[in-house]
Amino acid sequence: MLPEPVKKFGLGDRVLNYQGEDTVSSLVIPPDLTEPSFQSDFNDQYSSDNQTFEGIKVDNVELKRDSFRRWLVVDKTPSEVWPWAKEFLKSYGFKIEKEDQKIGVMETGYLENDINVPDKSLGAIRAFLSKSLKSKYGLPIADKYRIRVEESANKKSSEIYLTLNSIEEVVNGGMRVWQARAKDLELETEMLLRLMVFLGSDRFEAIENITNSLEVDKPQVMVNKAENGYAEILFPFDQRQTWGYLGWALDELDVDIEDLDVTEGSYYVNIVTKKGLFARLLPSSVQSKTYQLFVKELDKANSIVVFNDL
Repeated sequence: MLPEPVKKFGLGDRVLNYQGEDTVSSLVIPPDLTEPSFQSDFNDQYSSDNQTFEGIKVDNVELKRDSFRRWLVVDKTPSEVWPWAKEFLKSYGFKIEKEDQKIGVMETGYLENDINVPDKSLGAIRAFLSKSLKSKYGLPIADKYRIRVEESANKKSSEIYLTLNSIEEVVNGGMRVWQARAKDLELETEMLLRLMVFLGSDRFEAIENITNSLEVDKPQVMVNKAENGYAEILFPFDQRQTWGYLGWALDELDVDIEDLDVTEGSYYVNIVTKKGLFARLLPSSVQSKTYQLFVKELDKANSIVVFNDL
């Protein structure tokens, strides 16, 4: 029996309190949300309201990092990690909306949080009004998470990737609508930290690992036009490393992964919007279609990602 986790925590000036009943219906979210730009750098200030919770004890939880990503490596198989990852998300009030253990992807629905936005995030006019009225200006925000669990190359451990996507409510033409919100890297990193603690890491050790994790150089990628009219993306890595970057990119873009084959090096994805990165890689007339993204190793130092029609 898992104890009640801490649902309220601070990140700088932000205090989040996920409201388990305030789920956001997918019907009110426009299908063509544009991808928000990344926002702020990681801030190593954390607060847990002096409370902790215990999860499953894993002997070794290691944090990995490169220029874009942070992820966990645990000494358990994906089948062992899967139910723990689900329990972690559900313990914060999130409902699992999509899950496919075969491909190792689970995704929650959007969940509102009760939040007071710091003045620096409000803009000059609203910040002035907030101070004049001596009140906080609350903006409805909803978050969802995707967790992807993969078998490590050594076949003895698992890699866990956690990705945050957020939307916020705005007034547009007299109507209140939801739109994409810039990624909150602090929150995403805090949730990864809490997943580490949930799996058995000491909190202070986990914070140190996250703040001191080594960063490698940013990869230099090239985009060429293939004979089929789609893009070919050249990565300066072997197939396994390129596969990792491709999976991360699909998570960040919130692309629907229908299937995958690690051995083959293929992702099968459903592209449902004309906007964002994929609009520049695929024909603009496409509304919704399934594609194969195939990672082909050219040599030990270079691989190419090819887009194929299905």
